[in-house]
Amino acid sequence: MKSQRALRSCFIALFLVLGVSLAAENVLAQKASDMDGVKAANQAFYVALSARDVNAMQKVWSSDSDIQNIGPFSKAAAVGWPAVKKNFEAIFDRFVELKATMEDPRIKLNGSTAWVSGIEKVQRKSKAGEAATGANLGTSIFVKQDGRWWMVYHHASAMPK
Repeated sequence: MKSQRALRSCFIALFLVLGVSLAAENVLAQKASDMDGVKAANQAFYVALSARDVNAMQKVWSSDSDIQNIGPFSKAAAVGWPAVKKNFEAIFDRFVELKATMEDPRIKLNGSTAWVSGIEKVQRKSKAGEAATGANLGTSIFVKQDGRWWMVYHHASAMPK
């Protein structure tokens, strides 16, 4: 009788360990999936920016009315998609060529929120043909809604020279 109880206790312990192990593995897989999702959303932002494509940009941003964008030339935050869109249209109108990248983003996940920070490298050419390069300190915040990561905030500040 004691040996049956001991055996039953061993099986229960084994199932608990396996259950905890599988749950931990599932959490790690979900975190890796979320990390990939945030990385892809961040990359989509820079692809849309470099393409000077406001429609592609809209596919990156949340439709939340409180989204915010502060660019390196901004004097105030653009709040809500209409203001953010107007801000990007002005940038796209100002430069005939624009390439922006963030090569080594630092990504931090906290549940359904993620933030990305890093150095943005920017190359641009004005309508007058003036070319310039620069670097910005960039920070973006993403929120996971309906299984997808959406940008809700972006701030880029020119790095001091």
